[in-house]
Amino acid sequence: MPPMYEPLMLFTGRATYYLAEKIARKLREYPQTGSVTLCEPHVLNFANENLKVKINESVRGADVFLVQTAADSRHAARGVNPERVSPEEAHRLCLSENLMELLITIDALRGASAGRITVVAPYFPYTRSDKKDEPRVSITARLMGQLLHEAGADRILTVNLHAMQIMGFMPMPCDQLDANPLIAEYFRKRRDISNMGVLATDAGGVKIGTVYAERLQAPLAVCDKRRWADNEDPEIRAVIGIEAIRDKQIAIFDDEILTGGTMERAIAALREKFGLKVSYVSCVHPAFSEGAVSRILETGVRRIVTTDTLPSPELNHRLRVVSVAPLLAGAIHNIHTNMSVTQIFRHQESLFEVETDED
Repeated sequence: MPPMYEPLMLFTGRATYYLAEKIARKLREYPQTGSVTLCEPHVLNFANENLKVKINESVRGADVFLVQTAADSRHAARGVNPERVSPEEAHRLCLSENLMELLITIDALRGASAGRITVVAPYFPYTRSDKKDEPRVSITARLMGQLLHEAGADRILTVNLHAMQIMGFMPMPCDQLDANPLIAEYFRKRRDISNMGVLATDAGGVKIGTVYAERLQAPLAVCDKRRWADNEDPEIRAVIGIEAIRDKQIAIFDDEILTGGTMERAIAALREKFGLKVSYVSCVHPAFSEGAVSRILETGVRRIVTTDTLPSPELNHRLRVVSVAPLLAGAIHNIHTNMSVTQIFRHQESLFEVETDED
């Protein structure tokens, strides 16, 4: 029988307090983890930009879960505990500093004799650097896994990796959770799905588009997108299955959105060339850069639906955020109690309760 580490202890990095606090609340709903508290290490920035991390609690033999997402300074500024991190300090929390804080915290926990350390990284760092698509470049997603392992992490828990092969890079067990059912449930409970159509903007989006089409019982169309030269944007030549979605409220689903520029151009092309109006845009990871939300909404999109794997740096009354905290809490509970992580999708309907502001 696998060893049972006790007690369960939940820690958070500075950039991910917003989500870790929700996870702690959800964990308290389980009988086995009802007494869990959220621990915040003390982090000190020296004048030479070195970091010092001190663990304030005894972790000897504990089953430690450390929550830290790959947030840049704009996201981190909205993810910190304002009672412990000043606005000036929050705006300095760039991605590199958050990664160093994570590695140093893992090392501190290992040095304090933690029984097992699981890194909960809802948005995995450098997740798009998953292949060697040019000569002499780093496969940085693999490097991130190696760094976490060398620092002392025993396991990784994440949400919707950009590519499944990233799991193969990890020198330790890696569990990937799927947030797409949470987003689909939002549409089922908060939108009229009887008049919805799903559109995949390229061949790569067919897989995720099919998932939503099946869950929402909606028709699926696919864009035939071609790039004629390396320095040109791809052109949408045709929409396969266009008649099935022509009079529908069209939704486009993606794994993440950064600048929103590609999405903006695709929506404009669909409107101008094919007379299609996109009503909803959705992604799992809101990696929004400056102005991305506004850029997409200005195309006429009614709603952007995403999750809180990253804290959204841009507020807008037409942006809806579905929390992944129930999903992560369920996985943490099952890992701690040596139960199947896959079972949480089959037997715990409460994980798919939509936690978001009312429309």
